[in-house]
Amino acid sequence: MSRRLYLGLTGVLAAAAGVVLWWTLSGPVTAPPAEHSIDGLRDTTTVGWTSRHTATIEATDAADALTALGYVHGMKRAWTLTVWRYTALGTLSTAFGGDLVSIDRHARRLGFAHHARRAYDRLDATTQERLQAYARGLNAALQSDRVHQRGPFLRFNLTPERWAPWHSLAIERLVAWTSTAPTPKSALSGSGLANFRTADRQLRRWLRLHGRSRSVAWAARGSGDTTQTALFAKHVLGATADPVVQEVAIRRPGAPPTVTASLPGAPLFPTGRAEGQRWTYLLHSDAELAPVNVDSTEARVRHERIAPSQGDEQLVEIRRYGNGVRVGTMRPDSAWVLEWSGLRARTDLSRWLTTANLSAERDATPSDFHLVAGEGLRVDSAGAWTVEGQPPVVDRGPTSILVGRSDWAAHQADGLRAQARTGPVAPARWSTSDSSTWAAALLPALVPDLASLDDPDSTTVDARSYLRNWDAVYDPASIGAVVFEEWLRAYQREIGRRPTPADSAFFAGPRRRRAFRTAVDSLTRRYGTDVRRWRWERAVPGRRFFPVWAADSLVTEDLSDLSSTRFAPLNRPGRGHASSLSGGAARTDPLPLGPAPTHWDGWMQGPRGDLTVRRLRFDPSGFFARSLRSHDRPPPASVQRASVTNTTRLVPSAP
Repeated sequence: MSRRLYLGLTGVLAAAAGVVLWWTLSGPVTAPPAEHSIDGLRDTTTVGWTSRHTATIEATDAADALTALGYVHGMKRAWTLTVWRYTALGTLSTAFGGDLVSIDRHARRLGFAHHARRAYDRLDATTQERLQAYARGLNAALQSDRVHQRGPFLRFNLTPERWAPWHSLAIERLVAWTSTAPTPKSALSGSGLANFRTADRQLRRWLRLHGRSRSVAWAARGSGDTTQTALFAKHVLGATADPVVQEVAIRRPGAPPTVTASLPGAPLFPTGRAEGQRWTYLLHSDAELAPVNVDSTEARVRHERIAPSQGDEQLVEIRRYGNGVRVGTMRPDSAWVLEWSGLRARTDLSRWLTTANLSAERDATPSDFHLVAGEGLRVDSAGAWTVEGQPPVVDRGPTSILVGRSDWAAHQADGLRAQARTGPVAPARWSTSDSSTWAAALLPALVPDLASLDDPDSTTVDARSYLRNWDAVYDPASIGAVVFEEWLRAYQREIGRRPTPADSAFFAGPRRRRAFRTAVDSLTRRYGTDVRRWRWERAVPGRRFFPVWAADSLVTEDLSDLSSTRFAPLNRPGRGHASSLSGGAARTDPLPLGPAPTHWDGWMQGPRGDLTVRRLRFDPSGFFARSLRSHDRPPPASVQRASVTNTTRLVPSAP
């Protein structure tokens, strides 16, 4: 009997342990509410929450669909859009402490909030109503206990303030500004722009949003078949670990569904499909710094106050000259003036709403873009593509087209044409290709010069051997990729530019051999003499940061307990290259603010094809989240076909 009792007790304990382990690993999940009443909603609207972290919206009209979109953003991206709003309004120091006053001052001078209010006041009444509808849904989510009880809000004792409709236009400006090119350091010597550059880099590092110049879009079709034309977009999002893009499918009676990738805090839709049209825009914005002879009597001056949570109020002076704002002084009679479309009372809201079939007018003609350049691709219902705007790189192949902004986009187009020759259009597979046609073209031209290295040591011999056998694929375990990139960096310093296959200068051979020895010495100092440890995943680690927690030195409150544990940087093995279709870092051409491993991939195939996405989603609050996370690429997720696990009925509030 005692033996049976012992076995039974053991079984009960094992079962209990299993239940506890299951509950712990799955986490205490709080299901979204079954119903939520919202003032101003016209009719009952249903939000579906899917197993792939996307959402579906079923609404009777466009205004209610926007209310539901705001609700989705508030429930799924509350912390992200809260941090973005503090940043855009120049009020970070009121929530996180006085060390962030410099970012607040920078945001005030860029006029994110000031010009957003002006732009909102100039909108027609129906467009204002669209923003009000979006804000209604956002406020319903932000004021809910489910948002208030989330870790970041509790940690900082923050309760989200009500969202004013014009706040979305401030977010729109913040997104546009992070799509401009950072001020290059080379332009600052003795220029008076050092303070501006420092503040701007601080703002961008705070958000960890950069690298948009490496975004690309392409379309491809099978030979002789345009009906299944695929449209693909890669949006580079910097080094943020927080999820940014929210995918939604919107269904309304009598209208084709809208499937889109949206940005939190504003109805911005950089990629999607509506009315048989598919689109993607690369979100670039132009800004120019110019020296201007100024007359103080012509300046328009306004002042704004910053009230940090600790310390005295500070007064910010903003001087406008023409359509620009002064950001630095050169001499008593001249200054650096920034000209940027965000410094005017403009918005792209009408264009985004029309593109997504959510405007007030059913057949509205799309207006022009103002804040962003509107560069991208559009594919119609017949599968024909059109280049939008004037992207710097437009590469047309026999059955494909690629647009981008960086020099690397042309090499990615070479890879796209090579993939198109291999068989049927396959965006899921093509977009993960780490193969580089750029490296493949350079290798045969450069490697023969290494045959006559004088008295090479064993480490040099091993490095040369790995390089000779490299297949020009930047996979995580590649050693040849590390040797090649370090060699080209050293050689680039020798000749002052990036090498090309056509280089054949008289002293090219000796220079390449000297650069190779320099590269091996550098790698030996960094990784040791065991060449097997020189792996691409170590050379370009895909390190991502949680905004706010990654900048704990600027935050008044001590965040060390979580910024080094739950919200510590997320380390992933590096892979891919700026010249490959998968994208990635390039050590010969580093981005000004560091690597940008965070990106969103999405594609649609055929006029009614679903939006399929591939993006990393990591929940730092999950038990054993870091230990259990996969280092593989995230699997593709279908937006329309994802299973709905919970629904929320949004209902009009009782009169």
